[in-house]
Amino acid sequence: MPVLLIFERGSVSERTQEIFRTMLSGILKDPLPANGTKVCSAEKTLKYLAENYYAKFSEDSTSADLWPLTLRTMQSESDHLGLTPRDDCKLALKALGQCIFYLQRCQLEAKVLPMARYHHYTPPDMLSEPVNAAKLQTVKQQATRRRHMVIDATTLANLRITGEEYSLQATLDNCCTKFGKRLLHHWICSPSCELNVIVERQQAITELIEHNMELQDLRALLAPMPDFERHLAQIHLFGNKRISQDHPDGRAILFEEKLYNKKKIQNFIGILKGFTTLMQIPTLFNGFESTLMKRLTQLQPAGGFPDMAKELDFFKNAFDHAAGAQTGVIAPEQGVDADYDESLAKINNINDTFKDYLIEQEKFFGCRLTPGGEKNRFQLEVPENAARKAGKAYQLEGQRKGNKPVRRFSTNETRSLLKQLQHAETERDVILKDLSRRIFEKFSKHYELWKQCVDCVANLDVLASLAEYARAQQVICVPELHEQCAEQQPFIDIDEGYHPCALADTFIPNGLILGTGETTAPLSILTGPNMGGKSTLMRQVGLLVVMAQIGAHVPAAHCRISLVDRIFTRLGAQDDIMAGQSTFLVELNETSLILKHATVNSLVLLDELGRGTATYDGTAIAASVVNYLADLKCRTLFSTHYHNLIEYFHKDARITLGHMACMVENEDTEDPTQETVTFLYKYTAGACPKSYGFNAAKLAGMPQPIIKRAYELSKRVEAIALKRKVLSKVVAGAVGNRCNELKEIKNLLLQLKACHV
Repeated sequence: MPVLLIFERGSVSERTQEIFRTMLSGILKDPLPANGTKVCSAEKTLKYLAENYYAKFSEDSTSADLWPLTLRTMQSESDHLGLTPRDDCKLALKALGQCIFYLQRCQLEAKVLPMARYHHYTPPDMLSEPVNAAKLQTVKQQATRRRHMVIDATTLANLRITGEEYSLQATLDNCCTKFGKRLLHHWICSPSCELNVIVERQQAITELIEHNMELQDLRALLAPMPDFERHLAQIHLFGNKRISQDHPDGRAILFEEKLYNKKKIQNFIGILKGFTTLMQIPTLFNGFESTLMKRLTQLQPAGGFPDMAKELDFFKNAFDHAAGAQTGVIAPEQGVDADYDESLAKINNINDTFKDYLIEQEKFFGCRLTPGGEKNRFQLEVPENAARKAGKAYQLEGQRKGNKPVRRFSTNETRSLLKQLQHAETERDVILKDLSRRIFEKFSKHYELWKQCVDCVANLDVLASLAEYARAQQVICVPELHEQCAEQQPFIDIDEGYHPCALADTFIPNGLILGTGETTAPLSILTGPNMGGKSTLMRQVGLLVVMAQIGAHVPAAHCRISLVDRIFTRLGAQDDIMAGQSTFLVELNETSLILKHATVNSLVLLDELGRGTATYDGTAIAASVVNYLADLKCRTLFSTHYHNLIEYFHKDARITLGHMACMVENEDTEDPTQETVTFLYKYTAGACPKSYGFNAAKLAGMPQPIIKRAYELSKRVEAIALKRKVLSKVVAGAVGNRCNELKEIKNLLLQLKACHV
């Protein structure tokens, strides 16, 4: 969900306004003036960025050298100044301009844009066009063009992928650092679709598990680390000269300025200590062999971990860390800041000049002279018996009585030197006051170096977290993943898999095969008793696929999967009052999204589609959706209580039937309250004959007379349906294969007899 909506007043369509009023009613909105001077066209946006950020080039460079690659690709190739947008990028650049204007209005532009990184965003749904019958064969052969699996908000919620409790993220999160936790969140919400990336992660995790001592040393090393990502951004702001001069924050007078400055310097020192500690990583993992571990832990050229020793030594010796943390003021060592060194050199030169002048005056007066104190700087203290030699060039400033009376004189030379000294000291104080910002600015000039280190450490933290999860499991395996290709049917093959978020020790593992094995059918219609575990199995499969494609080990005895480009879910039942949508309409909207954007490489989890409307309407919609997905040949779990679907598709080679097994006692009694159903929570081939809804009613505590009456009515309805089926079979047998029809009629009559009508 967005946090803030910025839009041009009067330019929003009725459909978009309806979305604002319903689905986004609680989101903060800020309309910008329409067709005014502040409206940023694409041309204005490029011109502003060029004037303020990317066009300050010298004679030996070009403007194109300074533009970020993403923005450069959005400019017309014929304009070497980069001020003309491409036709297909004008709306995107206009939106960027409006965001920049909003940041300006909030006094945030100077803080955000200098660190901005631009990426070209393509909405996931643009990668898979709506499908009709004419395009179906093309879609079947369509290989993914995505680098990452798409998981929409509905799937994130239905599978409980994110969240603080009982979610996949909470289960896998053993990270020691905050930036590691953020990277894990990114991995889970955007699993990889690149096989080589996944395999590298698997190998790295396996190697960490095999070297438990190094794994624990790494976790102990990372545990006290500060939040480098946040602190690097803060230091960049503290070192921004434009903010200190022009931004209101730079003119603010803080009540606790000394305390604030001490905190800034203490955090800075903590970051330096943290980076110094991280320099132990190359030594700690020196013997590791996996490609990813080498890249994350070894210095160049063997790996990608940055060598920060030179930069860290500079800042370690730049100032007295203990004094800076205590006083909140940075006094740099010589050679750290050129302006500060120059101001000190001026002061020293002036003092040396005064000393030379003092020696000349001692020769003139014929005695030893004393310079004035702090209040009488650069004044000549002459003994009273020698003061008679002072002529008109000496101006009497004061005298001191006592055992050794003296008179204090100043001359044109001393007054000139005093003025020069005061000016030099003022320059020094101004520089010293700005010195913390200068140090932070020097630190930020190496931002890419620090960011490279943080990225390596964040990846290490996530890999260590996944290794810790794998070590804690009794059943675990390295999933075997396969590339998507037109020649091979996408498949899932899981043996004895566990729900990764289930905490119960008695959890019963389940296996599932789709698209391979004895049947190549990628779609399974799943039946079984109420509360039998159908939804749990579907969520389990979805979560195991996510885990496999982030590179994690999965809780299963064996797991083989061809890569999934997107997971679709239609689970649970809820309406959307604010959008004016009923429960059934919400279900159909979610199903419509699946039908429009699913590809042959997608995973679809549909739970009881059609239950929100009349039985025949719901059955018809469910059957139509099943038929479409079977033609598409994407991996699908379709759970239902519509047993007519089983009869319709039980001979269809595109579809396999499965159910959640159970044991039933006293099933044939006339009293449904005596029926006992024991859930086995095990996926089994074939269809379940009943849903055993009366057992659920009994468990819910419904009155027994109501259950018995419902049972009687159920038998009557079932008898009517069976009579219709018998009649249709009799008619069909008169013109078709009588032997097969007679056999089916006999089975129907036995069922009809069991209805006791």
